[in-house]
Amino acid sequence: MPAKDFLNNDTDTDDNDISIDNKLTSSEPQTPLEKVEKIEEDIGQKINQLRLAKGFSQRKLARLAGLTNTSISAIERNKVSPAVNTLKAILLVLDSDLNTFFSDEWKERKARVVVTPKDLIELSEPSSRVSIKQVYNYSPTKNLGFLIEVYQPNSSTEDRISHEGEEIGTVIEGKILIRIDDNTYLLNEGDSYVINTNRPHTFINPNNAITRIVSAHTPATY
Repeated sequence: MPAKDFLNNDTDTDDNDISIDNKLTSSEPQTPLEKVEKIEEDIGQKINQLRLAKGFSQRKLARLAGLTNTSISAIERNKVSPAVNTLKAILLVLDSDLNTFFSDEWKERKARVVVTPKDLIELSEPSSRVSIKQVYNYSPTKNLGFLIEVYQPNSSTEDRISHEGEEIGTVIEGKILIRIDDNTYLLNEGDSYVINTNRPHTFINPNNAITRIVSAHTPATY
C-alpha cells in the first residue's frame, strides 16, 4: 500500500481527536488555507526534532508507532500529511501530545554552528555493537545528513536494510565489507563508497579491530 494511502487510512475518530486546523494558534488572524499551509510546513520538522531529541532513528520510531520507515521519512519531509490518529500514535512514542504539538508550548531550538561530541545523536540501539551518531544542529533547512560510525570487531548493521536516498562515505580506520544485493565490496582505510540506499545493503566489519567511517546522506533525515 502506498505510504500516502496508509497514512491517511485512519477513518476512526473519537471525542479526543482534535482537528489539526483548530490547534494552530497565531497572534494574527489567518485564513483556513494559510493555516493548512503552515501546519504542513511545520509537522515534519517538529517530528524530526522530537525524534532526534529521543535519540530514535526513523526505523525505531516507525516500529514503535506501528508504521513503516518509508512513512516516517515521507512525513518528516512533508511529502504527506499524517491523519490525526497516525500523528497521535507518533507523538505518544515521542512523549508528546497534540495539545503541546500545536500550542505555544512548542519551542523550536535555534540552529547552531558548533556540534560537540556530547551533542551527537546516537541512533543505534544500546545493545548494538555498531554506533551511528548523527551530527545534528537543529537547522530547519538542512538538506544533508552527516554520520560518524564506529564498528566494533566482527560487527555489522542490520541485514539488507534499505531506505530512500544516496550515501557517500569514507573509511578512516580499519576495513569494511559492504554487501549490496548479491555483490560484496571490501574497502580499506582511505577508500570511499557511493551507494543508492534504496538497494538492500549491509555493512560488516570482518576484522578483530575497530572500524570507523564518516558518511553523508540525502535526504537529511535518517
